[in-house]
Amino acid sequence: MDIVQADACHAYHLLRDHGVPESRIIVMMYDDIAYNEDNPYPGKLFNVPHGKDVYAGVKIDYKGPEVNPENFLAILRGEKHKVKGGNGRVIESGPNDHIFVYFTDHGSSGLILFPSGSLTVKQLHGALVHMHQHKRYGQLVFYLEACESGSMFEKNLPPNMQVYAVTAANGNESSWGCFCENDMKLPCLGDLFSVNWILDSEVENLRSETLRKQYDIVKIKTNRSHVQRFGNISISDEHVSEFQGRKKSDKERYRKFGDRHSFGALWPSRDIYLLELKRQLSRIRFGDPHASAAAILEAKIAKIEEKRRYLRHFLHNFVETLVPDSGMANHIFQYHPSAISNLECHDKVVRAFNVHCFNLNTNPFVLNHIYILTNLCEHGIGESIIVNHILGKCSEIGLDGIH
Repeated sequence: MDIVQADACHAYHLLRDHGVPESRIIVMMYDDIAYNEDNPYPGKLFNVPHGKDVYAGVKIDYKGPEVNPENFLAILRGEKHKVKGGNGRVIESGPNDHIFVYFTDHGSSGLILFPSGSLTVKQLHGALVHMHQHKRYGQLVFYLEACESGSMFEKNLPPNMQVYAVTAANGNESSWGCFCENDMKLPCLGDLFSVNWILDSEVENLRSETLRKQYDIVKIKTNRSHVQRFGNISISDEHVSEFQGRKKSDKERYRKFGDRHSFGALWPSRDIYLLELKRQLSRIRFGDPHASAAAILEAKIAKIEEKRRYLRHFLHNFVETLVPDSGMANHIFQYHPSAISNLECHDKVVRAFNVHCFNLNTNPFVLNHIYILTNLCEHGIGESIIVNHILGKCSEIGLDGIH
């Protein structure tokens, strides 16, 4: 089950409840979960235990393979002629408009993942610069839910661009899933940062609450990662209603939620797949034994751990054959940078690694190690040298499913 879709649906209803019309909202969502055969609640998604179905009523503009970086960038820039698929809607805005962007998916050092493809910090930075130069907004607020999400903005979002960004984590840590052990027989229901800001917006008066206050509240409640903010911090003095709707919600779906419930088990986002398999296995062992089902799960878990070991071995060999100095090689493995300064090298190297070594969409655990590529660039190793090394080392890799 993909928890980011429940986050996105919940955010959609939040905006609608606060008076933002459908015509002012654009939704990109793969939409393969609500009617997935593994969903015990067909046609429904939940973001909190026993909460409202957040899937009902959501208007999706782009779904399936249409949810890709190229369409996302075209939508941001207002370039209808570059959009492929979907209903063709883009942000049609001007110099006095306020824009709110909420993105939730996997991430890594200097990149965020789409169901089809990935977006690097260079690409996102370029899109925001383009929007600023072409006066596509007055102020833009960007909430980003992803692992290492701080690396998408740190040192790359100057205040004069009039963009205020809040991220679920800093540039070198995981974000976290919440409600990961619930009595609905579902995996994690949401992401901790996302659920925190959405619930806050549902219970507060957005016409009096400022973005600064929301940041302070969410930062405290998101206690497993370090929520960050970047860009023009003075924008945080604006009221939340300027970006999430001015109407007072008459639904207030979870006003007392934070007082009555904890967020349950919290799991690092990158380990949710493996931890869910282990939880299923423990349930089988705790209840009546089903030898065949347990054996299948044990085999899956063993295979995942074997593939993870292979990946680590490959990366050690990859770096050691590229960087003969053992001290530098160790530093490249051990140091987790929070920011990217060499955007060009990072962009080209990550793209080459994705194409020729490990596809990030089918090998999501590889995202844990993209910082190694960042370090190679930050240490001044030329992008052409790294790319050629990739071409030489990755020609025989045929491995998928590294979770």
